[in-house]
Amino acid sequence: MLPSLAIANGDQKIRLATEELVKSGNADKAMQILNQSQEEHPNFRLSTFLQAELFSAMAGGQIANKSKSEVYGGEAPQNLLEELKLRYSVPANLENLRPAQILKMPTNADVLLVDASNSRAYLLKNKDGDPVWDKDYYVTIGKLGVGKQKEGDLKTPLGIYTITEQVPKKYLRSLFGAGALQLNFPNALDQQMEITGSGIWVHGVPKNTYSRAPKASDGCLAFSNDDIQEIIELSNNRKVHVAVSSSVQWLNKMDWDARVMKVSREITALKPPNLKPARIKAPLAIYAPESLSSLVIDRGISHGEGVRLYREYWDKNGNTWTLKVKSRT
Repeated sequence: MLPSLAIANGDQKIRLATEELVKSGNADKAMQILNQSQEEHPNFRLSTFLQAELFSAMAGGQIANKSKSEVYGGEAPQNLLEELKLRYSVPANLENLRPAQILKMPTNADVLLVDASNSRAYLLKNKDGDPVWDKDYYVTIGKLGVGKQKEGDLKTPLGIYTITEQVPKKYLRSLFGAGALQLNFPNALDQQMEITGSGIWVHGVPKNTYSRAPKASDGCLAFSNDDIQEIIELSNNRKVHVAVSSSVQWLNKMDWDARVMKVSREITALKPPNLKPARIKAPLAIYAPESLSSLVIDRGISHGEGVRLYREYWDKNGNTWTLKVKSRT
């Protein structure tokens, strides 16, 4: 369910306005929402574009389409139309669904689950071990999509990462807007696979725009400045993992529980080698970012009188699971 009209959030306003047009055919209400959006976020190019297009349509004029080549406010109409499509493609009733990519939520962290296929980032909270939707954000990914392999390939990495620190403002150019957070890229699996690169950040956007096109970064994850400030505040108070997936599948609770049970049975015997079973704790978190044949498991291992936290990367070939790499978290 979308929030009320009173909330000053550009993404939500666009979705509300589109819903009024698509579901209700109420152009007047849609225009009212867009007018309010423009007052709150005059630098939101998509909102300005839709406002102009709606005026044109109501007056019987032509509206933009993907075959046109002219630009609007420095942004091609086809980019803005694609952005609109992605913003409106968020599944309904997310509070009742669970993502197939996360099979057990960490208790000591929140997860920002990025769906590269629709430029969306979902903030998930732990509820009795379940990954429960809290809110979501529009996000810009790399110019050439996801699946980073080497430095400068303009792709966003796929996998499970952790926000390590806020980047000091003295190191930020205007491109990064209201702030930036460092990810631990390359992670242990990236390093083993010889994936190169550095400086993958979660950051804002220049002040002269509300958001960037769906694919416009050099590999980072770019949010509106309002959203990045919110994420920075969250990361100051909680550990935040960032899981980037090619596409997120949302399941009803019953199907998600069945998926969890199936995976849990399979991984019961998965233990890091060369360790006494008594030292190995039950999984603290389980991720399946791309498929059920590739799992990321966080667990504790007894060390002296304490417990050390490790992240394990497992791959399945036929019926055999192989531990690819293990690292401290």
